[in-house]
Amino acid sequence: MKLTVLKEKNFTRLKDGLLGLLILVALILLVLRIQNPGPENPQPAVNQFKSQEGYLAPRFTLRNLKGNLEGLDDHSGKVIVVNFWATWCVPCVKEMPSFENLYRRFRSKGLTILAISLDKGDSSKVQEFVDKYKLSFPVLLDTEGVAEKLYPSFTIPFTYVIDKQGRVIARVDGAKNWESSETFEAVEHLLKQ
Repeated sequence: MKLTVLKEKNFTRLKDGLLGLLILVALILLVLRIQNPGPENPQPAVNQFKSQEGYLAPRFTLRNLKGNLEGLDDHSGKVIVVNFWATWCVPCVKEMPSFENLYRRFRSKGLTILAISLDKGDSSKVQEFVDKYKLSFPVLLDTEGVAEKLYPSFTIPFTYVIDKQGRVIARVDGAKNWESSETFEAVEHLLKQ
């Protein structure tokens, strides 16, 4: 009887020890999994260019209405709102005045807006539009679809917000009221970072 009780105690200790070891191995594997995510659990690469939140914004250079080359690198260190639009797009027409007011309010604090026209062909329609709405922020011409390929979308307008470090922090599909108090608060927060 004494021998049976002794064997049961040893078996229980062995069983408890194996269970503890199994739990320890599971915890180690979990920690390693979190530190080294696999393909099904990706994390943004620190220096990878991609038009998705958390990644560095893909760089481009386009002609502005004066015929000069201009792109993201010309505005590094600023909060950049990149808007893709067209003169024939009704929501774009409604959105532009709010962009102008946002730009005038925050340009001296480090915000810029790059309005990328997706109009093809002659730039005279774009110039007429800019003159009509008295737009003072940079308007770039993407007649060959260079930036449009880097920032693909199925909607128009669409807008990306890029922080001072050059990372995409937001994407907005469709028109938005860029004069809302929430937008102003968000921009002020970004400018302080």
